Amino acid sequence: MPPKPVKPTPGPSQASNLTANAGNAVDENLLKAIRNIVQSVIHEENNALREEIRRAVSPLKAALETCEGTLQEHEEGLNCLDSRLEAMEKQYDQLYDNYKILQAKTDDLENRGRRCNIRILHVKEGLESGNPTKCVANLLTEILGGPGGLQSPPTLDRAHRTGPANGGRPRSFLARFHYFQEKEQVLRLAREKGRLEFQGGQVMIFPDFSAGLSKRRAEFIEVKKLLRGKEVVRYGLVYPARLRVSFQGEENMFDTPQAVKDFIANKM
Repeated sequence: MPPKPVKPTPGPSQASNLTANAGNAVDENLLKAIRNIVQSVIHEENNALREEIRRAVSPLKAALETCEGTLQEHEEGLNCLDSRLEAMEKQYDQLYDNYKILQAKTDDLENRGRRCNIRILHVKEGLESGNPTKCVANLLTEILGGPGGLQSPPTLDRAHRTGPANGGRPRSFLARFHYFQEKEQVLRLAREKGRLEFQGGQVMIFPDFSAGLSKRRAEFIEVKKLLRGKEVVRYGLVYPARLRVSFQGEENMFDTPQAVKDFIANKM
């Protein structure tokens, strides 16, 4: 029987190498296990964080979708309102233009209805003695009569004081002529005579215009004062409210006082 082979006994250096290899294998396995654990924990944490973010974002997303829908509704509503406002602005401009036209027509109709009227100022109260129409007719004959003046009392439809008595300044007379030509004659004679005296006091005669037209005509008072001191200048108000200025053989018509001022500054 042959003898059994004898295993060689490892030396000290071989034993240390074996120990080191075994330690290295253990370290690698441990690191691998730790790595797997860490990866697992991170994966679980990531999943948990994703889930938490998803749960937190879901209400925000729903709220944002709601806000988006609301904003879209508001935008549509604002666009609709903008269109309506634009249409209303156009309609307003058209209505305003129509209003100005109707206002001008109304004012013209009112003044045409007054064209046979005159106003007489500063006549003492109580002179009419219950018959103001006869009183005004006699008054006009007295202050405007004589050669080249009124030869007989004008024909008046009616005359009356304006407003309630207040115990102060005498109320003006408003008189309506039956004939337009007689009214024009009275105004012409009053302009030609200048200062009108009646029973020791001064009276004044004016055409009867609406409040709006009277205001427009009064706006020319300042420029008329400027023209009054100019030589070889003739001027006068033309119905309804235009100033006619004749200068150096040229006649000009002005609708506004500013246009007259510009003319004076540039031409005179």
